[in-house]
Amino acid sequence: MIVSFRMQMEALKRDRKITVYLPKRYYQEDKHYPVLYIQDGQNAFFDELSYCGISWGFLDYVENMDLDIIMVAIPCNEAGFKRMDEYGPWKINEAFSYQETGIKNKIIGGEGIAYVKWLIDDLKTYIDQRFRTIREDTGIVGSSMGGVISAYAALEYPEVFHKCAALSTAFWFYMDEFTDLIEKHNYQELERFYFDLGEFEGCGDARIDEWYIESNNDIYSMLKDKVESLEYRYFEGAEHNEAQWRQRVPLFMDFFYGGNENV
Repeated sequence: MIVSFRMQMEALKRDRKITVYLPKRYYQEDKHYPVLYIQDGQNAFFDELSYCGISWGFLDYVENMDLDIIMVAIPCNEAGFKRMDEYGPWKINEAFSYQETGIKNKIIGGEGIAYVKWLIDDLKTYIDQRFRTIREDTGIVGSSMGGVISAYAALEYPEVFHKCAALSTAFWFYMDEFTDLIEKHNYQELERFYFDLGEFEGCGDARIDEWYIESNNDIYSMLKDKVESLEYRYFEGAEHNEAQWRQRVPLFMDFFYGGNENV
C-alpha cells in the first residue's frame, strides 16, 4: 500500500511530497515495522516516475522476498543545483563547485545539515507517530550525493540511523569534513554500514574515477575498526547510474534485514 502527503521544510523554506510504502499486511496485523528512508525517492519504486526510466525496484524486492518493512521515499529537489545544496552537508569548495556548475563564484552545498535535522525532527517524528514503527530500527539509503547525505546522517546521528547504505558515494567532495566527523564518534549504535562503488563512477572522467576510489578506500580505512558490521564492495566495470544501483538493492537489503525476526 502506498500513502503520499506533503510536508513543510520550514528551515529550508520549501516543501516536499513524501511517498510511504506500507507492508501488504499492515492493516491486517498489529505488529511494528523497521523503517528505511530513501533519498532520491522519485527513483525508488516506479520506473515511470524515475528521471531515467529505471527505478531501484524496491517494491519488486520486498514483495519477492515477502519482507515487511516501511519505506519512506523522499524525492530530491530538482530545481537548479538544489539537489547538490540539500544533499551537501557542507559547502563545496570553489574549484569543485565550478567543476559541477560551470559558473564562476557560485558555491554549492551546505543545506544538508538543515535537511537531516528536518528528516529527524519533523519527518521521522511524524512517521513514528502516524505509523507502527520500530523506532530503534531505522535505516537510510542513497547514491552519489544521496549517498553523501545518507552517510552524513548515519555517521553524525548513529543513535537515530542504525543502518546505512551509501552507494557510489562522492565522499571526495568532503574528505576533511568526513574525517573530522568520523574521528569524534565511536559508532557503537551504528548496527550496519554498507557502501560500495563501481570502477567507472566519473561518467567518462578518469580523474573522477580515481577520486571515487581513493576517497571510498579512505573512508573504509577510517571505519573498519569503528563499525562492527561494515560491508564495502567494489564492482569492476560498473558505472554511475540507476541500473547499476538497482542490481545492488538485494545486497544491502539482505545485509540490513536478513534473519531479522521482525521482518
